[in-house]
Amino acid sequence: MTRRYISFICFIALVCSPVWATEFRTGRDVSISSDEVINDDLFAAANSVLIAGRVEGDVFAAGQTVRITGPVAGSVMAAGGYVEVADEVSGSVRAAGRNVRLAGTVGRNGTVAGESVVLAETLRVGRDLHAAGNTVDLDGSVDRNASIAATAATVRGMVGEKLYLEGNELSLSPTARVGGDLSYRSSNQLEIGEGAAIGGQTQQLAPRQPEDAAPKRVSAVRVVILLLMAFVFGAVGLAVAPRFFGAAADAVGHRPWRNLLLGFLTLFLGPFAVLVVCVTVVGIPVGVLGLIAWLVALAFAGVPVGTFLGRRLLQLVGNAKPSAYLGLLIGLVILALVALVPIIGVIVKAATILLGLGVYARAAKGVLAEMRAQPA
Repeated sequence: MTRRYISFICFIALVCSPVWATEFRTGRDVSISSDEVINDDLFAAANSVLIAGRVEGDVFAAGQTVRITGPVAGSVMAAGGYVEVADEVSGSVRAAGRNVRLAGTVGRNGTVAGESVVLAETLRVGRDLHAAGNTVDLDGSVDRNASIAATAATVRGMVGEKLYLEGNELSLSPTARVGGDLSYRSSNQLEIGEGAAIGGQTQQLAPRQPEDAAPKRVSAVRVVILLLMAFVFGAVGLAVAPRFFGAAADAVGHRPWRNLLLGFLTLFLGPFAVLVVCVTVVGIPVGVLGLIAWLVALAFAGVPVGTFLGRRLLQLVGNAKPSAYLGLLIGLVILALVALVPIIGVIVKAATILLGLGVYARAAKGVLAEMRAQPA
């Protein structure tokens, strides 16, 4: 009964409270026409997401394909295989995917990561831009500062103040304009086309040196400790509440984009939900339980994702009924190794956190449904 009560509190605190002020769109395909207006925040998750209408609040979107071609009065957070934001966003844009394209006006800051990042000629960022990827092309304009980390980066547009570049193949085309200082970190010389304008000084920084043996040992010890902590937590969870943790792991592969959406909700609205609970009749003790549940879920979001990955791998090699504990260990090791890869590791970490939080919330919802179905 105690475990069910905690799961119930977790579900209430993390999922239910923000629903009244949010528009939800899910399914195989989500399409919002150009003549439709969403007067609240919008959460959309589907294989294909197209938002052509106006959204008066924030947009949280996840899908294999995410295209936002209508204006957004708030901010945008999007993740998917292909992500495009092509109209005015009054707030900030944070996007991650295999291919990311920004082509509209961003009122505040832009933060993007992907294998291929295209910052189109029609893009204008009102404040700062941070971009990372295998290839990054900046053809638009940034009013203040821009920082780009990529294997290959090309700047053809304008940066109002400082520009920082890091990578192997870096170039400024003849149309590039930098209002302030330009600094770059690379083992190669920056290619500057004839006609490119740089308002301040240009400085080449020394390439990053490999870490010496001591930091590597410290880093390795830290990774091992975190991995062991996650394994112990997951193993105890599988032993004490096998249905809950088993349901969370099973849910990872079921509607992953919906899990990412629910992870968005849980990550950013969880603390607010706890605050709401604290000021209601239920009171501070329940709010504290909700906050603890949120922190624990955040810290160990990789447990259900690792269990799912490990079990799938064991099934692929011929184990029809893989051990959940062995699958957990294998999956956590895989996640830890992938997390060490530059750029891709950051994306994988973010996706793991969102997926983990999303499936925890779905499992808690299932426990709640069981509690309701039982006779008093």
